[in-house]
Amino acid sequence: MKIVGGKDLESLLTNPQTRREGFERMVAQYSEKLYWQIRRMVLVHEDADDVLQNTFVKAWNNLDSFKGDAKVSTWLYRIAINESLDFLRRKKNFQTVSTDAEDTDVAKSLKADKYFDGDETALQLQ
Repeated sequence: MKIVGGKDLESLLTNPQTRREGFERMVAQYSEKLYWQIRRMVLVHEDADDVLQNTFVKAWNNLDSFKGDAKVSTWLYRIAINESLDFLRRKKNFQTVSTDAEDTDVAKSLKADKYFDGDETALQLQ
């Protein structure tokens, strides 16, 4: 339970009078971590941004179902993973990448991605 400005985030989110403030703090606290979790799954920056936005929209729409039984981070990560998987299913991006192929489509797209800041080893791993 993380204390935010004298109140823990779970309390802010479960109280209807402080829900908006809690949500804003949650977005500020978890956006970057969630982005990189999503990005590892969907690979493309723009797609990761879309999935992140969908994650927070789904979280906002389902705040009534958040009872504080689980940590906020656990709840958010579960939503983000499910949104990422849904995105991949919709886009049919489940591709089998041959480990023998030198130039795969994934590697080409990462190399061309201006947001990819990994080194050559990370590129080859992808």
